[in-house]
Amino acid sequence: MVEGCFRVWDLAKPVIAQVHGWCLAGGSELAVACDLVYVAEDAQIGYPAVRTMSPPDNQYHAWIVGMRAAMELMLTGDAFDGLEAVRLGFANRAFKAEALEAEVLAMAARIAKVDPELAQLNKRLVHRQMEAMGLRAGLRAGTDLHALGWHTPASRAYMAELRQGVTQALQSRDSVFNDYRAADKPKDA
Repeated sequence: MVEGCFRVWDLAKPVIAQVHGWCLAGGSELAVACDLVYVAEDAQIGYPAVRTMSPPDNQYHAWIVGMRAAMELMLTGDAFDGLEAVRLGFANRAFKAEALEAEVLAMAARIAKVDPELAQLNKRLVHRQMEAMGLRAGLRAGTDLHALGWHTPASRAYMAELRQGVTQALQSRDSVFNDYRAADKPKDA
């Protein structure tokens, strides 16, 4: 996963993520590998796997949202919506779901007005600054913790539960927190 995200990161052309609906676990990792992230206001972004399986493959959280928010997200597995994604720095902007695609296409058209070679250099400039601060080494350094997570008794038990049925396992995982698929539904839903 880390190497896959770095392949997106290392592409010469700017890559834009358009996020709507649920953006969980690997989906969130893929989104942060992109250069720009635009989200629907009601998008739900999170990493619920930290509750039962392991830390993320690609431990971007502290880099993208900062230490305190990352710590809360890693210790709870909670999700956040598109507006919070912008506030935390996960996303550039949030739009109403029905306007998201048009807004993303408008931004892509705006970016396309910049000479492609210059846009590539500008992308590299930002990435080099992040890498000089240690991002690439930091993300790779966390892969051992991800691997260790899969060998904990809790993770092994949860994987056995998943083999018995994905829906029930997810319901069990999330019912303790009353969120994701286990959230209380409005009475008129």
